[in-house]
Amino acid sequence: MTLIPEHQKIKGHITRYRFHNEENSYSIATLKTEDDRKVTIVGYFPKVTSDLLYELEGTWIDHSTYGEQFEVLAFRRAKVASFQGLVSYLSSDYFPGIGPKTAEKIVNHLGDDAIEKILEDKNVLREVGLNAIRTERFYQQLLENQSLEGVTIDLFELDIKGATAMKLITTYGLKAATIVKTNPFRLIDEVQGIGFIRADEIREKVGIPEDDPRRIKAAILYSIREYGERNGDTYATEEQVFNYANQFLKIDIDFEPFIKELINEKRLVLEADRYYLAPSYYAEKGVAKKILELISTSKPKLEEDEINQSIEKIERLIGITYTDVQREAIKVAVNNEITVITGGPGTGKTTIIDGLMQVYSDINHITANFMSDHIKVMAPTGRAAKRMREILDFKATTIHKGLGMGYDGVFTYDENNLFSEKLIIIDEASMIDIFLANSLFKAISQDAKVVIVGDVDQLPSVGPGLFLKDLIDSGACAVVRLDEIHRQARGSNIVKIANKVNKQTLGYEDLVSDSDTYIYKINRSELKRLILRLVTGALDQGYSLIDDIQILIPQYKGDFGIEMVNEIIQEMYIQNKDISVKHGDVHYYVGDKVIQLENDALKDVMNGDIGVVSGIVFDSKDKPTIFINFDGRDLSYSKSDLDQINLAYAISIHKSQGSEYPIVIIPIVKNYIHMLRKELLYTGITRAKAYLFLTGDVDLMIYASNRETSKRQSTLASRLNQEIEDKREEVDEINPYDFM
Repeated sequence: MTLIPEHQKIKGHITRYRFHNEENSYSIATLKTEDDRKVTIVGYFPKVTSDLLYELEGTWIDHSTYGEQFEVLAFRRAKVASFQGLVSYLSSDYFPGIGPKTAEKIVNHLGDDAIEKILEDKNVLREVGLNAIRTERFYQQLLENQSLEGVTIDLFELDIKGATAMKLITTYGLKAATIVKTNPFRLIDEVQGIGFIRADEIREKVGIPEDDPRRIKAAILYSIREYGERNGDTYATEEQVFNYANQFLKIDIDFEPFIKELINEKRLVLEADRYYLAPSYYAEKGVAKKILELISTSKPKLEEDEINQSIEKIERLIGITYTDVQREAIKVAVNNEITVITGGPGTGKTTIIDGLMQVYSDINHITANFMSDHIKVMAPTGRAAKRMREILDFKATTIHKGLGMGYDGVFTYDENNLFSEKLIIIDEASMIDIFLANSLFKAISQDAKVVIVGDVDQLPSVGPGLFLKDLIDSGACAVVRLDEIHRQARGSNIVKIANKVNKQTLGYEDLVSDSDTYIYKINRSELKRLILRLVTGALDQGYSLIDDIQILIPQYKGDFGIEMVNEIIQEMYIQNKDISVKHGDVHYYVGDKVIQLENDALKDVMNGDIGVVSGIVFDSKDKPTIFINFDGRDLSYSKSDLDQINLAYAISIHKSQGSEYPIVIIPIVKNYIHMLRKELLYTGITRAKAYLFLTGDVDLMIYASNRETSKRQSTLASRLNQEIEDKREEVDEINPYDFM
């Protein structure tokens, strides 16, 4: 028979934290008990002040290496009983301006229950000589300390710890625990990182019934959201929603009344057996409506001779001869409200953009100094925008910056504040999801021309929708497909392999090393050594690990995932490891290559931007600030900001979109098999500008090239088709005799 250890209670002051994980609050600390014993305590508990007395509940365990320890199961603040304990607390950093002498006067006058008396009536502090201002400041600080620590411990008792608890307190303040206990399903929408399963665990702890309507509605919405986040779908079918929701709910339920409630609450839209989250539905509708408005605008067409004369003039000025396809693309874009230009690497997309800008300016009598007043060039990522600036020698920004994103994430430009520019050029459009597309088109004026450029065969956007593909498939606007590879790219084996992958004709005979492509057919056991050899070889030849060399990997976790490869390269590359900041499982050192993971308008840095750790400093309380240099600008990050960054020696293929690198290394191992798709491999290969290194399992390279990404569920194309058809029917219904 196994004896269950009896729970015991101990009280004391936590004098030292030997270890504290900010992500999950797992801690190892020293507790000085009331009888002055020093005890090692382990378990999940928050970081707290040493000035206060805490009561811990748990069990004594005998660790094979570290001896006797107290494993903490419950953690709460005990009433401060001693005179000295109260004096220490009231004169601590929590109460600026209160020294030991004033604290002693307070405790001498009010006694052991001084805190309770002050909370009951703050004016008792006036009796010990504090003026009105100091009394109010002291009282408010005491309220905040008592409440904040109480909230932290309340959340801890609900098994909400560390970074998650801090997010909740940041979001809801002192009401965090109350909100969590009242309706944990709010957290799914309002707190990043909390999904239905986590919210449901809290629901069970606080005793909310499993048939609570909020739980059922949350499961329905979460199911649709999951299809959007996992698959990029803008809607889910009834079967998908009900089957997925039932996996979580595990109760017999009639969904119909809850569906009706969600529709009435305008959180859900049901259209032709398709279930949309309201934001996805209205974003898709908004894009379709604005595109239809733009293409329905009647503008006079330019004569072909006039455009040809302008093209010839530009050819003479800049010393270029456009191909027939490039000339046609420029003519189409000049004479249409919306034009899509799509093509793979080496097909001349950027040359066409440059030519179009020159011809448009010439026809509209815009001088070079004023082109930026009339033409707006944008791309989804900072890297893509930077590339456009360098190639075109013209101002280009991210779409978010072009829309004037403020510190609160709200765009300055919208349907009430339109772009003044009349030629809008969007590059790398395959990366645009339906939400960004909607925000973008809202801000475009009715008399503007829009040119959308991208490679439709690349990976689709991370967010929901198939904006570029749907636009092409809809037939709603002019489309120019670039199939011809230009002379400078014709000899590139990188381009040849990319096209073979795209056409699903890649064979073993194609996977041979060439002047710019190197194929290494090696076992997993040799892969680490090979990657290090390739990187060090490139460094020896003068290439930069920051600017020139990029390792691209499909996934973050597991064998040869991004995390593992970043650690391997960091260990080799960073020589001075004396000073570091640890966040989660990652150590950051000066010189590290990092990537920004989200847009931050305050710092003016965008998702996907690459930077270098330029400095690490610690303040008097040992709190670190990490400085990261992005394109010559040093930006400061506190420890709590480090969720925004990751090491970037290896990054995901998705994050690499919109960028080109002189050297690209792509390992392919069996661990990636569930991620491998034609679009993924094609996108990775086409990031290489000069040299491509494909390493690992050749069979998997062939496998990936023959496996297409499953089609996303999106209705933008059909919505555009329907809108156009409806317009035609309206025209057909007009009787010409009515006007006679």
